[in-house]
Amino acid sequence: MEYWNAYTETLPREKLNKIELKYFQDLVSYGKAYSSLYKEKLKDIDAGDIKTFDDIKKVPFTYKEELRKWQENVEPFPYGGLLGVNIEDVCTFRQTSGTTGKPVYVPETYESWQWRIESWCHILWMAGFRPRHRVFLPFGYNVFVAFWEAHYAAEKLGCEVIPGGALDTKGRINKIMEMKVNAMAGTPTYILNIAQEAMAMGIDPKSLGIERILGAGEPLPEATRKKIEEAYNCKMFDHIGSTETCGFAGMCEAQQGLHIIEPFFLVELLDRETLSKEVSEGEQGVLIVTPLGRRSFPVIRFNTNDVAIKGPSTCECGRTSGKLMEIVGRVDDITKIRGVLFSPKTVEQLVRSEFPEIVEYELVVTCEGIMDRILARIEVDPKLGKDEAEIVAIRLSERHKIKTNLSCTTKVESQGTLPRYDLKAKRFKDMRGTH
Repeated sequence: MEYWNAYTETLPREKLNKIELKYFQDLVSYGKAYSSLYKEKLKDIDAGDIKTFDDIKKVPFTYKEELRKWQENVEPFPYGGLLGVNIEDVCTFRQTSGTTGKPVYVPETYESWQWRIESWCHILWMAGFRPRHRVFLPFGYNVFVAFWEAHYAAEKLGCEVIPGGALDTKGRINKIMEMKVNAMAGTPTYILNIAQEAMAMGIDPKSLGIERILGAGEPLPEATRKKIEEAYNCKMFDHIGSTETCGFAGMCEAQQGLHIIEPFFLVELLDRETLSKEVSEGEQGVLIVTPLGRRSFPVIRFNTNDVAIKGPSTCECGRTSGKLMEIVGRVDDITKIRGVLFSPKTVEQLVRSEFPEIVEYELVVTCEGIMDRILARIEVDPKLGKDEAEIVAIRLSERHKIKTNLSCTTKVESQGTLPRYDLKAKRFKDMRGTH
């Protein structure tokens, strides 16, 4: 079976638009009736006046800071004015990671949690996960949502799921071999760390028998995807989502961009300057996402702060949903250095595609006087001698200048100096605000 839901995944564009407009109208009505946030925020908006997609733009964006504000000292604890149901109906607690500030607490009823899992079923099925797969999830899930969603969605697909939380990396590799695991999901950074640790143990990652991997939690540049595929002799897939919205787009077997899970979500890709008009195919835009089927925690026109490139309206897989060709990064991460727009993802693409000798890296931006300075800290393959490592450093500085139009200083660090990440990697550190 090629599709998880053949009906919705192959609907003509005009039918998808009609369904999503109706769902959006219903959500606005529901939010105004049951969410304190939207009673206030949408008091001048009438759902009956939203008759076209252009009318949707009359509805204001929702920002993460608003979500935090409406939970701060607002009853009922801990969800505050974001709650869209009676608190007695909440059965599952999740929260955001808190990497950009105070966490947002997310309530789920049984129905809304099943809705999230169903969305994730589309993501896993597109990535080729099937009942024959034994899926290893190498994390302790804690209160964070993504791997709980992956866990329950994989079960719903009929996969066998093996949680790998209370183990270190060596223990996880041993468990993968013991259980003959053939599929995984994880952050690209940690998937690479597993491969490196396996090689340090004298194990070829290709011998582990992994057939496919789903990336989560970080952007997945093409070079990183191919590096993982080469390391494991597998296929690697990507997806995008957030705790506030759920996973809303995933990669199919064609591995050319991400399909939006329609009509579960209304996804707008708006120009970065004014956030007022939809961008054209091939252009960058900011992702504005509305989960259309969740009532426990209504979120309307949520500004994800993610920048993506709009894809074509067709795909060889036959799905008719909109596509995102590339996730460029977060608005917060795309910054100006010495007057030049800079994206850390460009450097990851460079390192993964041209520098197999670099085991780990970190970028640090500081300001000395009035001059911004970039330091690239790298760890190289321990088999390389000191002179060879310095040659790698010089070459990285040269290629960095060509790729970004910005000079950088490269420093070779001793093995184990740089941090290793299980979840979201933080390889870009802008220290200018603290200097």
